Amino acid sequence: MEKVKLHRCSYTFLKTSMDPCYKVQKELDKANLPYEIVKQGFKKGTRPDVEKLSGQSKLPVIEFADGTPYRAESSDMAERVSSGRLFQSQTSGP
Repeated sequence: MEKVKLHRCSYTFLKTSMDPCYKVQKELDKANLPYEIVKQGFKKGTRPDVEKLSGQSKLPVIEFADGTPYRAESSDMAERVSSGRLFQSQTSGP
């Protein structure tokens, strides 16, 4: 199983379902998928790496081993992880 990178806000101490980044991280943990956290700035203007990777500044973003980004609404991302479909058709859409 390939390791992915989870680009998320730097507030990793915030563990609530209201935090979109944690919502996805929690599902990766539940699915026992290997991942690396890449902390990004909290404000949207401080995320040049995310913008370069995915063409936008919203978080979270999952980066596959081949460098392909996946970004959707956090609830859609969490559902894709929990349903076991994370690695199906590695595109930036849901």
